[in-house]
Amino acid sequence: MGDLYIDFEMLEKTQKDIRDIHEVMAAPCREMEDVDGAAMGVFKLAKRMDDFGDEWSYGIKQMSKFSKSAAKALGQIKKTFEETDEQFARELEKARSGKGGKR
Repeated sequence: MGDLYIDFEMLEKTQKDIRDIHEVMAAPCREMEDVDGAAMGVFKLAKRMDDFGDEWSYGIKQMSKFSKSAAKALGQIKKTFEETDEQFARELEKARSGKGGKR
């Protein structure tokens, strides 16, 4: 048994959770973009509200972008570990059957 263990089920769940961040944050992001500071009445307050909405929207979009990248990276990590695991299994089988060359 190897020293390295990857819990693929947990990796897939984490990947899905990170991917879902985009969907969870999409509605609040749209709502903040629709907020009109002018509805506040007082100019300074309206301006601050518009600025806050813009910054909040930008931050949420960045989180969404980064979560997509992280989910993609986790998928690649999983794929690489699976390929490596399969390669190790093949090499181990070769070594056990005497086809692996010198020991």
